[in-house]
Amino acid sequence: MTYLEVLQDIGAQVADPLLDTYKQRAKDHFLRAISKQINEGNYTENDIPGFIKTKVDMKFKSGSEDINSLKVFKILDLYLPPGTDKKVIITFQETSELNKISSIETLQPTINDLFIYREGNILKAYIKDELTLAGESLNETDFATHAKWDVTNDLDDTGGNATFIWSANQTSTLTQTAANLLVAGVADKFYKFTYTIAVTTAFDGDGVAIITTAFALTAVELDLTPGTHTVYFKSAAVPTDFVISIVSGTDTEGTFTIDDVTLKEITAGDYPLFVLGTDILTMKYIEDIDDNAWADDTDLQAAANFQLSYTFMRTCIDIASQTLLEKEVKV
Repeated sequence: MTYLEVLQDIGAQVADPLLDTYKQRAKDHFLRAISKQINEGNYTENDIPGFIKTKVDMKFKSGSEDINSLKVFKILDLYLPPGTDKKVIITFQETSELNKISSIETLQPTINDLFIYREGNILKAYIKDELTLAGESLNETDFATHAKWDVTNDLDDTGGNATFIWSANQTSTLTQTAANLLVAGVADKFYKFTYTIAVTTAFDGDGVAIITTAFALTAVELDLTPGTHTVYFKSAAVPTDFVISIVSGTDTEGTFTIDDVTLKEITAGDYPLFVLGTDILTMKYIEDIDDNAWADDTDLQAAANFQLSYTFMRTCIDIASQTLLEKEVKV
């Protein structure tokens, strides 16, 4: 069934089969009918297969995920990838509940819990974090002096922070060698790393920063958006130098600073099972209903990116015809 046939069917029910008068209004009411049915749960996934999407790499670096580019209409589920050996309980929470959760101990997350709440187009994670930390592992955490740090290529540590200014697509490193660490790395232990980013010009390509496997068990990606960020990770079997590696392959610009870094071993406490910035969630969602890509001859039953079932379309046509008749024609 083409989009034009849908609109003609709606128009026919209000005595405008050629859509001389109500074509645009028929479009509006049809889209509203689809949204209404989804909001009220009057659908199955087989009714709207073209609008069911997944995002498979959500790490919640620094506790949040920006979903603005996804055009999310409705989140259906968040889950760990199949085969993940972690018993994490994922629960959506309303922002109105957060004050209650923070003040009532029995409502707070356990180490098995991952609470997710939405603020606009940002998803935020709330985990239990009652940790006992050892002393600072790094020297010169504010870069007021920098004798204990070494930099390469596009990094400079002489200005009271670690400044990155892109000049070429290459690997640049910020290193505190094992010999220069305030406290040597401890094997197979969890660590908490906190740092602050200030951005002048964001990367425009694939630039990424990681804590390398010289110290971490697996590479840990760092959030390069402005603000203070925290990641948790497990140390390597033989941790040596602490290295932040910034790799750029397709960028043409990028200027930012790293400052106020702190690295501490977690010695005790309830460590959450879901590790922000390391573990991955998949989000299944319904993409926003938008007819900008629909031409009159678009077959809505066959188009992969916005496929609708015939039965669902018939229901939405009837609803649209009724609301169009009530709100537009009889006025």
